[in-house]
Amino acid sequence: MSAPAGDCARVTVQVAVPPEVAFDVFTAEIGKWWPLGGRHSVYGPGTSVRFVDGRLVGESPEGTAIWGSVVEWTPPELLRLTWHPGRDGSVHTDVSVRFSALGDGSRTLVTLEHSGWERLADPMAARGEYSMGWVGVIGQYTSRLGPGPDIAGEPTDGMVWLVLSHTPGVQAPEDGNVFAHPDFGEHIAFVSGLVERGLVVGAGPIGGHAGHGMTIIRVPAAAVGDHVRAAHEDDASVVRGLLQLDITAWNVRMAS
Repeated sequence: MSAPAGDCARVTVQVAVPPEVAFDVFTAEIGKWWPLGGRHSVYGPGTSVRFVDGRLVGESPEGTAIWGSVVEWTPPELLRLTWHPGRDGSVHTDVSVRFSALGDGSRTLVTLEHSGWERLADPMAARGEYSMGWVGVIGQYTSRLGPGPDIAGEPTDGMVWLVLSHTPGVQAPEDGNVFAHPDFGEHIAFVSGLVERGLVVGAGPIGGHAGHGMTIIRVPAAAVGDHVRAAHEDDASVVRGLLQLDITAWNVRMAS
């Protein structure tokens, strides 16, 4: 099955540093946070990765691999790359990372999008693998930046509010109405599990937007990473592409 042109895998996080710092850590310090073991690098453990002369390069005793080439480098707002780790760059996908200032500029919304699946031999398999892989990679990036008010929330009760926003994914019906799809039951089951554990503040569809919905959960600060992972990996409707997920940490100042 082919992925439609324009479809992308997306991971969004908030980090408690200005865009200049967020961009610099993502690029200049990529070798310090990228998970280089296993499937996240061409050669596995012992690899280093860095930007060299407009390319992202992985180096190890076994050899050197070009991961991609820089298409746009606009600090501190945007990084765009071709993506072809260890492969001929004539067949590549596209990765963009956008850094958007929030509030007074001391926080940044970081959005990674990966597209161009239609150029690959098995677009849907590649999209599924990378969708999960990027969650772990970006998790390491946020860990490098350290906890801050938008990750730990600095709440007095040690709790963080997370907004799980769902929109129609690559496997959604053409009209965007996901509610009648068999996999939507998997989403209901996932959210129901959160309800049973007493984590859900509210959940439901957004009026006037077919297939759009939101779930707000309140979780211990120490468990934010686990809940972000679970929302991506344990909700089968997201894994199978019926729904596209975005997660935002909500810095709640007032609540009744």
